[in-house]
Amino acid sequence: MNIDLEGKKIAVLGGITPCKEIIEILTSDHLKSLDCTIAAVVDAHKKVEGISIASALGIDTTDDYTSVLQRGDIDLFIKLTKDETVNQIIESIEHEDSKIFDLDGTEAMQLISDLKVLREKLSVKQQIRESKEDPDCIEAIFCDYAERLDAISDDRINTLLSEREDLIEIEKEMSQVIHGSLIPTFIINSDHIITHWNRALEELTGYMSYEVIGTDRQWLPFRSAKRPTMADVIVGQMPEEKIQKYYGNSWRKSALIKEAYEAEEFFPHMGDGGKWIYFTAAPIKSEDGTIIGAIETLRDKTEDKKAQEEIESQDQELSVLYEKYKKSEEKYRTLFNNNPNPIFILDRETLDILDVNHRVEIDYGYTKHELLGNSFLEMGDKNDTVVAEKLKGLSDFDTILFTKKKHFKKGKKSFYVNLKVCHAKYSQRDALIASATDITESVEKETQLIQAGKMATLGTMAAGMAHEINQPLNVIQICADLVQKMINKGMDIPNEELLSIANDITTNVARAAGVIKHVRDFARQSDRNLKKLNINDPINDVFKVLGHQLTVHQIEAELKLHPDLPSIRAEHNRLEQVFINLVTNAIDTMDEKAAKSEDGPVKKVLTIESGTEGKFVVVRVSDTGMGITKEIKEKIFEPFFTTKETGKGTGLGTSISFGIIKDHQGSIDIESEPGIGATFIVKFPIIE
Repeated sequence: MNIDLEGKKIAVLGGITPCKEIIEILTSDHLKSLDCTIAAVVDAHKKVEGISIASALGIDTTDDYTSVLQRGDIDLFIKLTKDETVNQIIESIEHEDSKIFDLDGTEAMQLISDLKVLREKLSVKQQIRESKEDPDCIEAIFCDYAERLDAISDDRINTLLSEREDLIEIEKEMSQVIHGSLIPTFIINSDHIITHWNRALEELTGYMSYEVIGTDRQWLPFRSAKRPTMADVIVGQMPEEKIQKYYGNSWRKSALIKEAYEAEEFFPHMGDGGKWIYFTAAPIKSEDGTIIGAIETLRDKTEDKKAQEEIESQDQELSVLYEKYKKSEEKYRTLFNNNPNPIFILDRETLDILDVNHRVEIDYGYTKHELLGNSFLEMGDKNDTVVAEKLKGLSDFDTILFTKKKHFKKGKKSFYVNLKVCHAKYSQRDALIASATDITESVEKETQLIQAGKMATLGTMAAGMAHEINQPLNVIQICADLVQKMINKGMDIPNEELLSIANDITTNVARAAGVIKHVRDFARQSDRNLKKLNINDPINDVFKVLGHQLTVHQIEAELKLHPDLPSIRAEHNRLEQVFINLVTNAIDTMDEKAAKSEDGPVKKVLTIESGTEGKFVVVRVSDTGMGITKEIKEKIFEPFFTTKETGKGTGLGTSISFGIIKDHQGSIDIESEPGIGATFIVKFPIIE
């Protein structure tokens, strides 16, 4: 490297490793004859090697580049730093009498090598002068000099080889990254020759890499004649007027990448019926800013375009939204944010929220900042361990659907959603994508339907309720008549007898009030509040309102309830409705069988048995009625299907019961033999 150092006053800009070696060589005794001095060393970091050795040698050090660059006594600046701020300072200061050598890593190592050679030359000269022309001494000096030059040469060669290996390794890594990328990509050099053509682009275009690499035929998959691709536009630094000639209004400057262009076109000869391709090209530059190539990426937007056309035909407002999307530089983010359903991206291990779309902010009322980092489980029932376990156990290729889950908006207002969750990759980490569909309206309608079913059930229970209330009323009436007669006859009523009468009245008032309260509780609209529950409780409550019905219909009831059942998570009111429906259906089918019997009275037996099977609580409701055929089994849970005579059944009882059981993560099966009877088997998962 040809840098004249003799008699120069030098400042070093940047105290990185090469600075240390340059200072050591220039301040060595062998280079005193050059009469050059290092006046200052500058670096923003005070602990770099160059600053440390300069301070030790008494050389001025500072972190102020401007003050040093403005000094008029400096003849030569050796710039080792790549800090762009320093370049801006240099451009703002005039240097009439001083020179600036901006050295990259390779050039700095070459300067060090040249200085070492110069040091050896000057050292040899000094030794020869001191040898008094002794041939043997001179020969030894030259042999030693040659060995040191060989060592310097070997160091330079090893450095170059190391840099070459690093470059080769970087090239391999870049090739692997590009070739393995899911984004169709090609790269051209400064001569417009293709150097990279990845697998994704092979799949998109049908042209293999071996067919095009080393050629300038990057246009071939897209054009019928040679024409510049967007990468060629970048490499050729084509003026905008010429770009307009080739691309019309379909191109634009990238809003994300400096000096990059993007465009979108339809290619009718590609694929079946043509393809819409979106492509972006950006320059590849050397360290000095020279364009040495360009990279172009492509994306098949055909399906997006089809979706756009369908949306535009349905809703003009979505057309405006798509136009905004088309002009946006964040295509995928726009699709994500404009999805009509709230979407959460979750950490697979912790279920913490990593990202949300705009619809989440709108529907849930939280800002994105408020949600990020919080557990997704906090959006719903924190005690619902089933959701957490199933999400953490979700395999890579599975999708899971949770129906009718209660979530909460900001302010704790509840609403219902269906959750669809699948596995995904997000920022190179395992994640889950959860899409929430608001089904509050359908749940409310279903709740109204269930409530209508309850009211219909209450109608069938009316006779039983009247009996249950009449009994305590009769007792109260008898007690009141007795007291009135005794008063009319002027009889003295003993305190003990009055107390007994009062106790009878109090007991029967409480009994009547209890019946009324139970009917009122059953009739009220449920808020889907699931709690820990012993399934025997709603079964026992059925007989508070249907006990008399069974007696009137001459039905023998057998309760075989397990005394120590584990809990399930359910809503008492709704399970009571299920068992009332099953019991009333059993009453009807046994009455029907008795009415059709030609062999005299028929024994009517209703059996309800509770117990456990594995991880489930099981209830069997059996009757000795008509039984159920295979054809009826297939339809029995359909809405409005009934086997009863017109006007005697709505067809909603079994359908509503089926929906309630499914809402509680349960199941219902039927075992039946026509003419013998039927058994309904209901199962619910045990709370672990």
